[in-house]
Amino acid sequence: MPAPSLELPAASGDRRSLREFQGRPVVLSFLGPASCAFCRAHVIRTIQARDEFAALDATVVLVAYHDPELLMAKMMRDLQLPYLLLLDSTRESYARWGLGRFNLRSVLAPGMYWGILQILLRREPSLGRAPNESQLGGDFVIDRAGQLAYVNRMRSIHDRARIPDLLAALERSAPAR
Repeated sequence: MPAPSLELPAASGDRRSLREFQGRPVVLSFLGPASCAFCRAHVIRTIQARDEFAALDATVVLVAYHDPELLMAKMMRDLQLPYLLLLDSTRESYARWGLGRFNLRSVLAPGMYWGILQILLRREPSLGRAPNESQLGGDFVIDRAGQLAYVNRMRSIHDRARIPDLLAALERSAPAR
């Protein structure tokens, strides 16, 4: 299935598009609210896997819907982000990529409480509150031909794709050597 289109302003202000990366695999992660500790942990794990993504010639692109200052002050604080960060203040691309909002069923997911317990045990500080906190994110791998090779549309705030799953999808979509 072809990946939906994506053209948004980068944090620097210039418009960027997935078309720029045609011929290269892309890991695309839509982030939740700037106050989402699960999303921050996902970004940190993605940064830690930078060399593994580079070895597979993959470009990593993050999409957020908050203004850059709020995002950097809360979620990205102390992180040296080596990836392209796109901004979708209207969340139209979230809808186009099939990403919804969490509901009561999402809140009752047992995995969420395990994730919250882990955050509390690590004594991570609260990231505060942010607008549109019910917006869910998702993770996608787009192969060199622009096809969706992996899709993880979050159903709960803790339902991020695992880095090994993203790397495996990249490896499966790589041309035979």
